[in-house]
Amino acid sequence: MTTDDTTMSDAHAQPTDEPHSDETTWYDLLGFQRDLLLVAAEVEGEELPKGLTLMDRLQARYSDPINHGRLYTNLSDLEDEGLIESEEIDGRTNAYRVTDRGRELLAGHRDAIGAALDAGGDR
Repeated sequence: MTTDDTTMSDAHAQPTDEPHSDETTWYDLLGFQRDLLLVAAEVEGEELPKGLTLMDRLQARYSDPINHGRLYTNLSDLEDEGLIESEEIDGRTNAYRVTDRGRELLAGHRDAIGAALDAGGDR
């Protein structure tokens, strides 16, 4: 694969000259993966967090349709990073839940947004 063949799901894995840790940060994730993590956290308390449920929630936020390949590839990437875990419901359906590490990542970003908005002062 050449660098011109980079796909949405592997863009974050391209080599860089910057030092990194083995722990994924908010900024290591693609925008779609961030949205997917957020939607998975939102859905958990309301209904069974199946892939199609997550896709329906994301469809309301995106102007272009989300295909199954994009959804499940990114869910798998988030699971590989330890941010989401899957549980088989039946032979074809999985439920996806945000892990403690995923919740820490979301909470840290919430704090960063709050700090940025507070620093901006009243306008």
